Amino acid sequence: MLLKKFIKGMFGDGSRMGVSVVVTVLSLSLAVNCFAQENDKGDDANSKAERQKYLMELAKYWSFGWENYKNKQYRDAIKHFWKVTKIDTIDKFPKVYRYLGDSYFKLQDPDSAQYVYELGLKEHPEDVHLHRMVGFFQTQRGQIEDAISHYETVVELEPESERDWMQLASLYVKVERIEDAISAYDRVLELDPDNLEAQNNKTALIASTGDIEKVIQEREKIRQKDPQNSQVRFELGKMYFEQGNYEKAIERFNEFLELSPGDIGALQYVGTSYQRLEQYRDAIEIFRKIIEIEPENKRILAEISRSYKELGQFRTARVYANKALAVDRDFGLGWIALGEVYEAAAENCVEAKGGDVDFNDKLVYELADQKYRKAAQDLEFRTEAKRHRDYLKPVLPTKEDKFMHKGQTKAEGECYNWIY
Repeated sequence: MLLKKFIKGMFGDGSRMGVSVVVTVLSLSLAVNCFAQENDKGDDANSKAERQKYLMELAKYWSFGWENYKNKQYRDAIKHFWKVTKIDTIDKFPKVYRYLGDSYFKLQDPDSAQYVYELGLKEHPEDVHLHRMVGFFQTQRGQIEDAISHYETVVELEPESERDWMQLASLYVKVERIEDAISAYDRVLELDPDNLEAQNNKTALIASTGDIEKVIQEREKIRQKDPQNSQVRFELGKMYFEQGNYEKAIERFNEFLELSPGDIGALQYVGTSYQRLEQYRDAIEIFRKIIEIEPENKRILAEISRSYKELGQFRTARVYANKALAVDRDFGLGWIALGEVYEAAAENCVEAKGGDVDFNDKLVYELADQKYRKAAQDLEFRTEAKRHRDYLKPVLPTKEDKFMHKGQTKAEGECYNWIY
């Protein structure tokens, strides 16, 4: 009805020409529409075919490269992987830069490997492996600050990676960023509290800062975690000893000796600690254990002498001083030990009679001074010998004393009978 009205309006009633034109127009329109639909179908088919062809080609180059890589045919792999990087516009194989770089690395071409990894980072800035490898190569080239930047990105992307925190800590150390290194080792220990390497490295860094108390605190943590770690027990014993905490030193050295029985160094520290605590009998007991192992240890023989001297057992003290000198007549500490025996004996006798120093006492002090003079010939003990001699100067016999006691060369009296 509408069509008739349209024709009538255009051409008048009953116009055959109008009907013909309309039919023609409608036919052409229908034909065009049909042709357009067929053409769209053809374009879709062509597009799909092209895409399929592209994907097959991309997969082919990747497959060839991967097979070559697996079979260690790295030169062939490189050709195919490079092709993938050029045609992979859809990021189908994002790991291609890893394998391409590794192929160069396997062929001992680090420059090309680093170039590939850096190229990959431009495409994939959050690829942890690429950052790690660039950081590795920069470390090898001494580009430490640049390497740090990449490893910082690595641990930001993978905060649970213990080995990368360890590497970052070591890089911080290289550029003397000690606090950052300590923080990195702290992170490692959060991830693995039993990581003794991290604990030891952290402790060493703290030691470099001079904070001995903190060093001890950190080493004690290691000791608690590792019951078989003899080294840390020895180190702790030594640190406590150097701080004057002899009780703790003895505890740690005894723990060490349970793991390493008969260690001369540890036994000597224990014996000396007992001396510093004025527990001379215990010191003698420890020193004797050393002599059982090393009968001619002249230093220990001298220390036994000094311990007996402190106990007032002067005869026995002299025996051990002479034993040390029997091993080595030029051993300064042996002469000092012998001199100390006579000096202590004189002081004991002077004190017993109220503090008055007479000629007999002076002769014994002089005997001690003679031993110190011999000790001074040993360069190692010269300073100590001089200190002893300076101390004795006021109580040595003067020319007037000797003039008044002509002919007397030995101290008389019951207190000194044992000397001669």
